[in-house]
Amino acid sequence: MKDYITGCGLPLTKIGDVLVPRLILGHLPFIGESYQGSEKNREYTARFSDIRNTVKIMRIAVKYGLTVTAAGIMPNNRLTSLFFEAIKETEKLTNTEIALIPCIQIPLTIHGTPVDTYRRWFTYYEIERHIIGKETLKKYLEDPVLQCRRGWKTKFKETLQYSKPYGKKELENLQIDYESLDREITILEDFNILFAELGSETDFLTMTNKLDLLETLVDYVGSRHGHRVLLGAHHAGTTIPKLENSKIKFDGYVTPINRIGAMMFPTRGTALEAIKTIKRPIIAIKPLAGGRIKPREALEHIYKEIGISFCMIGVGSKSEAEEDFSTALQILKE
Repeated sequence: MKDYITGCGLPLTKIGDVLVPRLILGHLPFIGESYQGSEKNREYTARFSDIRNTVKIMRIAVKYGLTVTAAGIMPNNRLTSLFFEAIKETEKLTNTEIALIPCIQIPLTIHGTPVDTYRRWFTYYEIERHIIGKETLKKYLEDPVLQCRRGWKTKFKETLQYSKPYGKKELENLQIDYESLDREITILEDFNILFAELGSETDFLTMTNKLDLLETLVDYVGSRHGHRVLLGAHHAGTTIPKLENSKIKFDGYVTPINRIGAMMFPTRGTALEAIKTIKRPIIAIKPLAGGRIKPREALEHIYKEIGISFCMIGVGSKSEAEEDFSTALQILKE
């Protein structure tokens, strides 16, 4: 079997001492997430419940030389295990290794209870409204990707009205559930893992000044599991300056970058300002903003206008795969 480097037909650049293709396959469509709403999600869920449909697209990816894919561990999503089966089947059919950059959710607890998603976002909101003022609420309620979460607007407004952000006393008891983390990472042991991306909970640990917990976690993933680490940041404008001034040893960032500022917090401008100061490599995610931007426009923005070396895109059909991969290949070879 060809290793992922030999099978790669795209330009490669190093993150740390690891060669990585400049285009990486995203995984979210394969597990039923479109960022276009519940109807499209149902369409994807039905399509990719049959791994043959996933394999068809992944074979197109390999044809274009995409030999690294993102992945995620979502225990309650039955498509997750099917996606891993599809990777193995594609490797067998193409005689080509597919390496992974999995996103690892950080299991955070307070007094043994998982951190609540909406209170976590309320905490972000309280911090970021002091940075950009009254525009914060509009950004949180109208972000096109956030709006695709079922009931997002209603639930977030209710949280603002009836709940409260996490306070100092609660945060003193914030912990990482390492047993859950170990189970999550163990699922990946049969794959070639280039990096473990610690997910968006990175923002929470950073913004609440729990960098000591994050540093311990990064060291643990390296020493216990042998994985190099990337940090995910959806609040780049707020999080990245703190991370850049920290002593945490990690290899790079995974962060949303796109023309319309989808999932770029607290604003597209502040996120880009922070991104442009980074010396570490960056993998841009959500470049098409969930299909709201045309492929050429989106990818030229990433590679040429912003000057980001790496980009990750998800595709939900064979026609999308052909268009997006061929466009990326043209741009990278221009």
